[in-house]
Amino acid sequence: MLEKMAKKYISRLFNLPNIRYNKELIRYQSINSFMISEKKLNDKNNKTRENIIGSIINNQIPDEYFHYCKRWRNLKLAIYGYIKKLEPDFKTIKCYHKGGRGFNYDFMIEFDGIKKYNIELKFNSKFISTTPQFVSPMNPSQYMTNSYEEFYYHNYLPILSRFLNIPLPEKETYLKNIHNNTSVMISQYQKIYYEGCKSSSKFTNESNAIKFYNLAKKISSESIETFIKNNELNSSKMSDYLKKSQDDKIYMLFYQGKFYLEKNEDDYKIINITKTKNQFICHTESGKKIKILLRWKNGNGISFPAFQIS
Repeated sequence: MLEKMAKKYISRLFNLPNIRYNKELIRYQSINSFMISEKKLNDKNNKTRENIIGSIINNQIPDEYFHYCKRWRNLKLAIYGYIKKLEPDFKTIKCYHKGGRGFNYDFMIEFDGIKKYNIELKFNSKFISTTPQFVSPMNPSQYMTNSYEEFYYHNYLPILSRFLNIPLPEKETYLKNIHNNTSVMISQYQKIYYEGCKSSSKFTNESNAIKFYNLAKKISSESIETFIKNNELNSSKMSDYLKKSQDDKIYMLFYQGKFYLEKNEDDYKIINITKTKNQFICHTESGKKIKILLRWKNGNGISFPAFQIS
């Protein structure tokens, strides 16, 4: 009897209705995105987590999810526990998704059509100080004394082109497309790179691809170290960017089943900068230390050079 009841319960869970929300199909199993997983699934899970939170706030998840599944029920309770910290008393609530390059936060939560809060979601951290990054500006060269992209193009990209026996792209074309994921020119390098990356789903175990992957990692590291050694960070521009990007932002930190609220501190006036091999260490007026790491977001030495700021 117990076995029969358990099978019936499991069947009921896996047959909960799917919903389409923000262009994503949310299923009962989507709750697994709130579990720690492989690094290569980070981007996908981040988007799913954002959509689950938004769909719960916007009352788009069927009641059966919360009635039959304790994990979904506990997640909803945790979300509304966080919301009560933002605004203890409200009649209506609406969540608007704002993620993407045009925004520096993930949600805008509106209460009673009046009060609005800009929310940034962070996973598997209780405090902002323990997150890998709190912001990641594109086009990092605009905050430095010279262009890293041009430096890489002249001194390191030719090494990758020779290895693959493909023509070096025109400089203007390269600089225009280096921050574009859909570039055909970038995809020539990116395809082989991920075929040689063991942690990638596109890994082929082909020896030449593995050699290219290792070469790209090596020269990426060398290029960043050499560039930072010979160039400086514009403290005024970076201070302005940090203040603007973090203005009025509130963090929604998820850690071990709970959400924690941390408000942005208006403390981004940089007064002193030191360097390591791959980052600038900035010291603010009040003594806060900010680490600004120069890295590639989509494959070392391949595409999307950016700052990772923590």
